[in-house]
Amino acid sequence: MAPMYTGKGKYWELTNSWWILLTLLPFGITSFISFLFVGVRVKKPRWIVYGLVYLAVCIVVFILPTSGITALTALLFWIISVIHAYKIRPIYLIQLDVLQSKEKVLDNQKYSKLRQEAEERFNVSESTITRPPKPPTATKKRKLVNSEEITTPTEVDTVQVNKINLNIASEREIASIPEIGIILAKKVVIKRQEIGGFQSINQFSEIMQLKERTIQNIEKKVTFSHVDHIPKEKKSGRVIDY
Repeated sequence: MAPMYTGKGKYWELTNSWWILLTLLPFGITSFISFLFVGVRVKKPRWIVYGLVYLAVCIVVFILPTSGITALTALLFWIISVIHAYKIRPIYLIQLDVLQSKEKVLDNQKYSKLRQEAEERFNVSESTITRPPKPPTATKKRKLVNSEEITTPTEVDTVQVNKINLNIASEREIASIPEIGIILAKKVVIKRQEIGGFQSINQFSEIMQLKERTIQNIEKKVTFSHVDHIPKEKKSGRVIDY
């Protein structure tokens, strides 16, 4: 059974591997299309160069007079292109998964911006916008002790704002922060494993080289706790660049 390289399932991986079929045509006459397609799809110039090389070989083979050497050369490059396509398939699927996740985040940010512009254009007030219900405000119970009134904290006082702990959160949880996204979330997890966790927002911003505006936006959304062991992210498949 073939391994899965992403978390999107076998069907998604198979439907996004159709380009390999182009390398199976006789003598690989369409192999170059496969490499040009994947190179352009995930923005990898090296694969585009490979596609141009296979195209050049195909043209040369058809121009040269038919002979045993010409046929052997065409057969050799056909076999090489098929093997090469299977080698880059895991890399392509992983990079396509990351690229689509990034595009989804960017689309959400774009729609949020369009909605904000529309609200400003039509002068929509805060009272007319549907908002999720606010949590109950914290109230304090009062009781008398020795004829003196004292204030005791209630359960609501002990509830803290739900923040994402960057020292124990998963890659998906970190990526849910709009200012971070899937690409930076992967870098955060890798760096977290290297240094054993982050101590503060200042250390985090310095290590990840974030802009001041980004730090201001995420400062109230994240927290850092002391942990003895940082859980490792599970990775599937092996990425080898060819």
